[in-house]
Amino acid sequence: MIRSLALALLIPAAATVQAHASSGEEFCGEAIGIYLPTPQGTPAPNIELADFQSTSPDDPCARNIAHDELMKLHAAIKPLAAAAFADSPASFGVMVRYTLTPDAPATFEMQARDAPDSEKPRLTRFYHAAAALEDFHSSSGTVYVVVHYTVSPTGEAARPAED
Repeated sequence: MIRSLALALLIPAAATVQAHASSGEEFCGEAIGIYLPTPQGTPAPNIELADFQSTSPDDPCARNIAHDELMKLHAAIKPLAAAAFADSPASFGVMVRYTLTPDAPATFEMQARDAPDSEKPRLTRFYHAAAALEDFHSSSGTVYVVVHYTVSPTGEAARPAED
């Protein structure tokens, strides 16, 4: 289910993929996944980076954002996730989406899945800290960047959420 949320957050780009298929861009997908091996992608032992993706309705091959910019965004959000969730006693998923443009502050959205009410303070703290990350930009057009974490209770290794 959380993967379907990722696709729902990235859906604005789906229509443009078809339009670009005839221009030699048929090998580009709806989203470009970025793989970061453990521990590079892991904020804390109980937090797994389940998905890190980007897409653009303006360029289905996502050439309108530098890889360095994506890595800077990841480097900025990773310690925020660790600070908020490393001591969590619960299992849940949290997904964020940044909308990046060349000339405006990044905008932010967040969804949580299966988080008990006891996690609301952690989620709120993470939301405010992650929403403050506004100084990230695309080189042209709009780019959506999705980061999806699965959190397990402290002391347990993170496990991917079941779809």
